[in-house]
Amino acid sequence: MAPRLLSGTYECSLDDRSRVAIPSRLRDPFADGTVTAWWLDDCLVVVPRFEWPSFIEDTFGRMSVLDDDQRELSRFLLAGAFEQEGLDKQGRLLVPAELREHAGLDGKVKVLGGGAYLELWNPDRLAERFERLKTDGVAQRAARLAARINDGGRG
Repeated sequence: MAPRLLSGTYECSLDDRSRVAIPSRLRDPFADGTVTAWWLDDCLVVVPRFEWPSFIEDTFGRMSVLDDDQRELSRFLLAGAFEQEGLDKQGRLLVPAELREHAGLDGKVKVLGGGAYLELWNPDRLAERFERLKTDGVAQRAARLAARINDGGRG
């Protein structure tokens, strides 16, 4: 079976109870629950609940409490994580106030597929980020990444 690839960009809304409906084509991986957490780019990450531990380790490696940077990153990611048992019948997940504040979510929400996870973005922040990326040059960034990969990751 091929690995799941969550993709696409969807405009959603927070309801009056601070819930966001996950687009129906993206819901299956979250049937057994979610972890919604602070993420790296002033947005939130949503990961299937039982994949959260391996997602963190696969993404960042095994973080040591003896290394200042690793301890700080681990603290940030884990302190901002909110676990839910599952989506409700309408496919919604609750976004707690502290997480909404971190991501600047109020009203409209952009839901992005990130491969193994989803990102929840303030639409204005995402538009600024994409505009900066286009200005900086997507092709140039891809070339730098390819060079690092071809150089064994030493870039």
